[in-house]
This record gives sequence, structure tokens and C-alpha cells, in this order.
Amino acid sequence: MANRPKGHGREKIKIQEYTKELEKFKDTQRMLKFQGHPRNFLAILVGDHEPYEDNVNGKSFLPFSKKYLKTTVETMASEKQRCRISRVPDHIRGVNPALFAPAVFPIGPYHAHVGAGGAPERARRLKEQCLDEVVRLSGSKRGDFLAQMRSLVKRAREYYTEDIDMEDEAMAEMLLLDGSFVLASLHGTARLTRGSSTCGETESSDCANSFTCLEESDEENQVAVANTDVDSWHHFNVARDLFLVENQIPFFVVQKIYELLVKNHPRADRRAVSAVEAYVRDVMAVYAKGDGEAAALQPHHLLHLSHMYLRPIEQLSPWSDDGKCSVTTVGRLRRATQYRGLMVRFRKLDIGGKAAPRSILDLAFRGGALEIPRLEIDGDTWRQMANLVLLEQASPHVGLYVTAYCAFMSQLAGTADDVALLCESGIIEHHLGGDGDVVEGFRKLCDGIIFDANDDAYNYLRPVYQALEEHCRRRTPKLLRWLRAHANCPNPWMVLGVLTIITLLCFIVQQLHHATLRNPAT
Repeated sequence: MANRPKGHGREKIKIQEYTKELEKFKDTQRMLKFQGHPRNFLAILVGDHEPYEDNVNGKSFLPFSKKYLKTTVETMASEKQRCRISRVPDHIRGVNPALFAPAVFPIGPYHAHVGAGGAPERARRLKEQCLDEVVRLSGSKRGDFLAQMRSLVKRAREYYTEDIDMEDEAMAEMLLLDGSFVLASLHGTARLTRGSSTCGETESSDCANSFTCLEESDEENQVAVANTDVDSWHHFNVARDLFLVENQIPFFVVQKIYELLVKNHPRADRRAVSAVEAYVRDVMAVYAKGDGEAAALQPHHLLHLSHMYLRPIEQLSPWSDDGKCSVTTVGRLRRATQYRGLMVRFRKLDIGGKAAPRSILDLAFRGGALEIPRLEIDGDTWRQMANLVLLEQASPHVGLYVTAYCAFMSQLAGTADDVALLCESGIIEHHLGGDGDVVEGFRKLCDGIIFDANDDAYNYLRPVYQALEEHCRRRTPKLLRWLRAHANCPNPWMVLGVLTIITLLCFIVQQLHHATLRNPAT
């Protein structure tokens, strides 16, 4: 009979908790039998580090670290709700195809044979140079990496919603090439690089900066390199192409390549997300303040990682003085100019700082003021937003945060006058042809999406909708609301002022009339 692990009965609750997690996944026992005895898994979780001995087979199993096994359970849990890599629906692609197609660097099977002009061949050469550098730094052979990719092909296929028309060997080579390029281009190899880059003389201006030498390993230095030393052509196209919804590979491919890369570096961090997080944080700096939290999570691909930075602060529901909210359902928002007429003030917030919002999604309504983080809009904004919206539409379990934000802003900035008001308030700063282009951009982001503003599970801004409507219903003087509804004037305060002056003039005339009647001689 097998020996019971030491301390087997000490923490039954913890054992039961993780046993439930294990029961959710059919492949758990199969996976663990190659790495250790299943009972060792439970023993490690309760702090017992002695190996479990199976007397029947006469075999002892060495236990793993608690951290590794716990991470294994978390990884399997995340696999259950993976962000699958999907195609862009035709009716959405037709609005603006350029928002979703890579210009220079195709990644993954959907765009494996697609490119513009001479870009495919140039991109192929750069990818080969990145792979050569990864292999050189690892001290292993290319065949070792390729063997690992072959073992991941089946799992990788499951991440794509479409059938991949590629042979397993071709797909393994593609995963290795693209995974190495992603890792190198996002400075995942920077901390391991010493001396000068070995990418070559002629093409080094395009690729070598991906392996820029870092004597220091702090994240600030990596960000500085991404901003200054990286060739502008390479940096621009990497930041543009590697965060498209169709242009992705599963992140566990990058993780496996990184594990092989650092296996001979015992002091290196084993998590690939920690190696590339600084670069992604720099790309997302316009939209969110990176605080390192995303590095502790398990992204499914790069676009999913960028989405993690935008997770908004939880909103609180508005309550009236009697403890109940009179607004149960929310409809379409009023426009910004209409809210101004109803005494709603607009307040710009800057991302960063202790009390500042963490991302552009952290909207709030406080004290009669709608607080909105500043949004800088350029030609790249719509591309980033459109791909994040499609990620949420395909994987709603990640949260429809960006979808809710775009729906909110498209209604608030419904006309060029509304955009002008938001620009005047400092909330929007755009570099487009005109205010109408901003209106059109938000409108196109919401074309063809599925979104229910009354669904608490997906509309994180529902409390803001409710608070705005509550304010307009209960705290705005009825006279001002009547004037706003019936007077053809954008500012009811102006109408009220005119009425006040007319009333005073009438009062003065009346007083003069009474004075004349009392003293006819005068």
C-alpha cells in the first residue's frame, strides 16, 4: 500500500479546493504522470516536500515546487477561457480594411503569405536574423527549438477559429520564426545581449536594434531604448502590425521559445511576459498607465496583453437620497452640448499620478461633472481601438470595456459641435482634418458590434449612464429643462437672463405707472 504524504490531513480545505480545479481538466492526470505522481501535487500544495513513493511500481517521484504546480493549475484554468484568434467579419472589414491588415510583418497563419510590395521578403529576412540571434544566445541548436514547436502545433491550432491549411511541419517552422521575431522585436532578448549585435552589416539597421545592448537591466532603460535607439521604420511597423486581431500567435509559443533561450541563464526571469512587458507598456502609454500588473497575468497573445492594460476601475452605482436609484434602465446618451445645457460640467483627467485614472476607460461622474481622461486621437487610434473591440466581440469573457467606451464616446461626441466642446474642455485632442472626422471615427468603431448598455456584466459604464440621467431628472431646475427643450438656443442660461431683464423692465415700468397715479402733478 502506498505511503500517505506527510501532513496529508493538515489542510484538507486547500486540497479540496485544488482538487476541484483538477477535476475540471481531463488531461491533468495524464500531464502529471510524466512529471510526478498526482498525490505529490496535493502534498506540495499543503507544504509537504517529501516525495511520494508508489510501492506497487517501486518508483519514487520527486515533487515540484509549489509555485510551479500552482501556476500549472492557473494555466489550465486560463486555457478554458482562451482568447481565440479569429478572422475579422467581412461586414466590419469592409468599413476600413487597412485597420486589420499587417503592412510589413505578417504574424501567424492568417497572413503567412500576404504582404505589400517587397515587404514579405524583407520581413522574412528580418525574422531569420531574429531566429539566428535567439539560437545563438541560447547556446542550443535550431533543431531543438523546432522540436519543441512540433509538440505545440496541435495546441496552437486550437487557438484559431478558422481551419489552418498548413502542414504540421510548415506550421512548426512558422511558429518558431514568428515567435522568435516577436520575442526579439519586443526586446525579450535585450537582457541577455552583451557586446555588439551580430545581426550583420547591411540589414542591421532594420533588425539589430531589436537586440540593442543593455548593460543595465532596469525597465526604464528598455523603454528608453524602444523610444530612441530602435530604428524608426522597424519600431513603427512592429508597434503597428503586432497588435492586430488577425496577426497573432498564441503567447505560449513565445513562452516556450523564451524558456529555451534562458535555460542556461539561471538568474533570468522564466516568464516571457516579464521580458516584453516594458515594450508593450511603452506602446500602450498613450492609453494607459503601466504599473507592472499585466506582467503578473497570463496573456493568450499580444493583443490580449495590451487589452489587460486597459482594465478600468470598478464603477459604483449611483443612489439617490432615499437610498434607491430612480434610473433602472439606460437608453441612448445625450450629446455633450445637450449635457452642457443641463448644467453638466466636463472635466479633463490626465492619466498617471496617485489619484489619476489608470487608463482612458476610467470615466466617472462626480458632483455634477463628467470626468473623462484625455484622449489623443491620430490616425493610429482607430486601428488600435478597432482591433481591441473585435477582440472583445470574439472573446466577451475578457470584458467589453473598450466596446462600452467606444459606444459611450460615439454618443457623447455625436456631432462636430460636441467634439468642439470636448476639445475646448481638453478631453479630446486630435490631429485629424476636422471635428467631423472624429465623429465619423467613433461611428465606424461601433458599426456592426453587439452591445447591450443595460447588461451589467458587460457595460462597466452603466453606473455613469445612470448617474447622468439621475442628475438630469432630479437636480436640474424644471424651468431650465423646459427652456432647453423649447427655446432654440444652445444655452438656456442666456434665455433665462433675457427673461430676467424683461421682467425687471416690466417691474420698473409698473412702478413708474403707480408713482404717476399717486402724484398727478408730477
